[in-house]
Amino acid sequence: MLNIDDESDDLILLENALVVPPGEKTKSKWQPSGVLDQAGNFVKNSISWSSTSDPVNSAPKLPEESNVTPLAGTYMFAGISYGHFGHFITESMSRVWALDELRDRIDGLIFTPKFQMANNLRPFEVYDDLVRGLGIDLPIKCPVAPLRVERLYVPKQGFGLGDLTGGSRKFRNYVNQNAAKDIPAKGAAKIYISRSELPTDRGGILGEAKLEAYLREEGYEIYHPQKEKKVDQLAQYKAAQQIIAVDCSPLHLVGYVGHGQQNVGIITRRSMAFGDQFVRQLTEFKGMSCHIIDALENDWLPNNTNRPSRSSFGEVSLGKMYAQLKSAGLIEGKVPWTDLTTSERNADIHRQEERHDIRFKPLKPDDSFLSSKIEPAPELPSG
Repeated sequence: MLNIDDESDDLILLENALVVPPGEKTKSKWQPSGVLDQAGNFVKNSISWSSTSDPVNSAPKLPEESNVTPLAGTYMFAGISYGHFGHFITESMSRVWALDELRDRIDGLIFTPKFQMANNLRPFEVYDDLVRGLGIDLPIKCPVAPLRVERLYVPKQGFGLGDLTGGSRKFRNYVNQNAAKDIPAKGAAKIYISRSELPTDRGGILGEAKLEAYLREEGYEIYHPQKEKKVDQLAQYKAAQQIIAVDCSPLHLVGYVGHGQQNVGIITRRSMAFGDQFVRQLTEFKGMSCHIIDALENDWLPNNTNRPSRSSFGEVSLGKMYAQLKSAGLIEGKVPWTDLTTSERNADIHRQEERHDIRFKPLKPDDSFLSSKIEPAPELPSG
């Protein structure tokens, strides 16, 4: 179990420690990787967690010394590097709190990759503006093979997903003092963080175009973060006074760089309790006013899955959403919104089927929809 409120031994210094990345062919969830001390013992602080009870990595085997590269100097072990944006900004950044104590004592940071890549530093190149925006200005290593480090600080994880979204005291302090401190606030005062133009295989809500039209009437800018530079995203999230979004990764950035005067509405887009996690981060980090907007009527799943996921679409009641957003002080219009008609909803599902090249099915039975996606006929055996 991980207790991020226990600050005893949350930062330790080792001599001649081994940083062991996962092997090239290992793809399991519990990757054997992390830090071994000079005697070969697995260092508890190097365990990464997806919740307080769910470890991500396991003890690696002691590598052959002939496969180990010596590294002189003093470094900090920073955890696991993820390529996925949401995991990168939460779990990969979860040990940066220790830079408040170590910045002038260390030569750089060492991550281990979640999986070996052609270029293990690629995530840090892609998210460079974000990394710097979070106050990280030291050299970064993400090795392919084990490193024997002359001196290695190993901090305990201070943030994460699930029941870790409240963060540790030291992590919250670091973020509130360092995140985007040199980036001026710039952008619209009211934004809706949209998923309508995300790449395929990313879900959202049905009828999002209709929702966006209603929100434009309320003075909201429809914001597509994937089209913006990371530094500009941070500036916008600092500037906004009112934010509406589905339960999605950009809200973690809002939690890093936002402020206590913001009013945030989090739209439930799938039958999963992600909204509560975001509320916990936004309130405990910044003291924001947060509201879960739950107008979900049904989940529409890719036909090859059986539960809601990042690829599923939520069918929502715009009428219920109007009432909840107005109660939260996020909209002012006096004319209630109208729900999608059955034909409008069906048309949007058909559009998503064409766009994603896959059939969708309802989680709760629904006889008013017939998929228009025709599966290809199976190939006949040759000969």
